[in-house]
Amino acid sequence: MGTKETQARILATALKLFNAHGTGKVSPGRIATACGVSKGNLNYHYRRKSDLILDLFLQITEEIDSRWKDDPVHPSMEHLSFLFFRELRLMWRYRFFYRELVPLLRDDPVLRRRFGDLRRRRTRDGQKFLDGLLARGYIRRLGHPDEFALLTTNTWLLTNHWLNFVESTGQMDEQALHRGYLVMLNMIRPYATELGLRDFERLADPRIEVEPT
Repeated sequence: MGTKETQARILATALKLFNAHGTGKVSPGRIATACGVSKGNLNYHYRRKSDLILDLFLQITEEIDSRWKDDPVHPSMEHLSFLFFRELRLMWRYRFFYRELVPLLRDDPVLRRRFGDLRRRRTRDGQKFLDGLLARGYIRRLGHPDEFALLTTNTWLLTNHWLNFVESTGQMDEQALHRGYLVMLNMIRPYATELGLRDFERLADPRIEVEPT
């Protein structure tokens, strides 16, 4: 097995174990055993557990940067719904990271810096998307200073900390995605125009899986 294939296998195994048990309860030796490599081979690729976590975060950023970069050119209520579901699904796939976000960032300055870079890019793109909805008549301003910047910050906070809230309720399951989607969508409701509200109730049905337009 080549180096890249081995790294991919290690990362996939680590992600599965971290999601199931948390990073604190998963040792490098346990990861090595689960993916069928020696401890020495694992150490060759990842000397520290924090290196594994950083590479998993880089997978997140690579997916976002490669596949999400054109979102602001599709400003519609349907695409907004798609964006919410897509982000929640990503966070469910890497749920260990978002459950442990604060301590992971606190303990690793490199990860903290890279996460800060991602946050700035995503909030900038989020504001561009809202500006596009405004230009097309789907949403309106309510007259508060910096309201779209604050709305973007609110959605960022909700998505990044939603799984922590859900876990505190004892309802950590895939239905958490639907509940989070409804909460996020409801944040947009006060800003929707009559045109935007036309599809709002349909989009608020969590059984609907909206595809990008």
